[in-house]
Amino acid sequence: MSALLTCLPDPPFSAARGTLFCGAAGLEDRISHLPKALLSNIISRLPAKDAAHTTTLSTRWRRLWASTPLVLDDADLVVFPQRGGPPRINWEAVFTAVDRIITSHPGPFGCVHLTVCYMAPHGGALARWLRLLAAKRVEDLVFVSRPFPVHVRLPADVLRISSLRRLYLGFWHLPDLFPGLPRGPEVFPHLQEIGLCHNATRSALSAEVIEHLLQCSPVLEKLSIILNYDGPTHVSVRSRSLRCVVLWMSLARELSIVATPRLERLILWQTIPGYPCDLFITKVKIRNAPELRVLGSLDPSIHVLEIGNTVIQAGTRMSPANMVPSVKILAVKARFGIRKEAKMLPTFLRCFPGVETLHVMSDEADEPSGKCNLKFWQEVAPIDCLEARVKKRFDLWLSFIVIISRVFSQFQGKRMELAFLRFVLERAQILEKLVVVLANGDTATEDDETCTKLKALATAKRASESRPTVVIVAREGDSAWCFHRASDLSASDPFDG
Repeated sequence: MSALLTCLPDPPFSAARGTLFCGAAGLEDRISHLPKALLSNIISRLPAKDAAHTTTLSTRWRRLWASTPLVLDDADLVVFPQRGGPPRINWEAVFTAVDRIITSHPGPFGCVHLTVCYMAPHGGALARWLRLLAAKRVEDLVFVSRPFPVHVRLPADVLRISSLRRLYLGFWHLPDLFPGLPRGPEVFPHLQEIGLCHNATRSALSAEVIEHLLQCSPVLEKLSIILNYDGPTHVSVRSRSLRCVVLWMSLARELSIVATPRLERLILWQTIPGYPCDLFITKVKIRNAPELRVLGSLDPSIHVLEIGNTVIQAGTRMSPANMVPSVKILAVKARFGIRKEAKMLPTFLRCFPGVETLHVMSDEADEPSGKCNLKFWQEVAPIDCLEARVKKRFDLWLSFIVIISRVFSQFQGKRMELAFLRFVLERAQILEKLVVVLANGDTATEDDETCTKLKALATAKRASESRPTVVIVAREGDSAWCFHRASDLSASDPFDG
């Protein structure tokens, strides 16, 4: 549950932002004399509980509350136990408070985030809530079922909220498709973002449900599949409007980008703490994505890449039919201790000859199966993006394992990693910057072994006429990499941080 909550969008305002103060006894109440539009704006920025309390101030405030678009976050309604009080949170009281607000406020609702309510005992009320939210024109809905891991059946009424611009669903049994279910672009004509979080149909989140939602969302820009361990087995993406697809801590047998003329970003982050992801292979098919600019992280241990009708393998002969020149930013995981996987790194690079920024995340190999020394890399055939195009930055994230779990191994400057660095310096024709990130606060002082090894790179033969800058970054604490950064289209490079 905690992993899911970190992926959900934040409500625009919360109780942490403070409450409204209209003056103590004996002091002039100047706030109440402000213009109606300004007071309405103030109420719309308050947590629901505090907004409702304004109705006790005066008749004018009561009318303002009823006419102001409401922000409802049920987390603001939780009363935590105090010393001498009840030992547990009264979850039933939270549900009752939410029910009262949704029923009594005439709308519209700008934002409704329900992540605390226990839904399981109240199946009948859920459909009524969704019908009311549809009537009151809610635009932003985060709807998470509790208690985990019970999957309550999601009422099909969610498909009747045509005012939605953002929708996140978590821990629900999604409705099976049947002829009477609403379908077509008039279902979600304004929806721009969908997040499907640990949802299921009869056994797993089905490809049919995803396809149905895409057909219902003609202006959708973001599709995120989050924490779905048991599927869907196959995801086929067809959308004229999608700009970003994120497969986050989720598993799928196949992810097929079939027809996405506006897709800019494809994020694959399938590392799941405690789950043997290397036993679950995902075929990533790229058919038609002419605007794809950001891709990653490709992991040869779990990904089979297919471009056009060609399955990409070590030594695959490149042609325009199996290359994606639009990709400018590429992230790849690499276990240099496993020769078979290391061979896929230059093969991946050949598929994306337009790459300008390359992020390599070096991972430990539990059972090394060969050495990838400098000779190994020197025998690699020319790679277009290294020979000519990698000009902005080449990042090597050494010994960076799993960002989500906050687990890092120490940088050791192993020969295989240094050999790859040297290879890049020898091959990249117009390289401007090489950045080595030392994870978890590991440092490189003037006289330690790590710095000595990295300084030796300065004597390497270089292909670039200009001397590229080599930067050693000692990161303190966790990386900025997270779901929100991965899906943030305002960040030009989601892997840089």
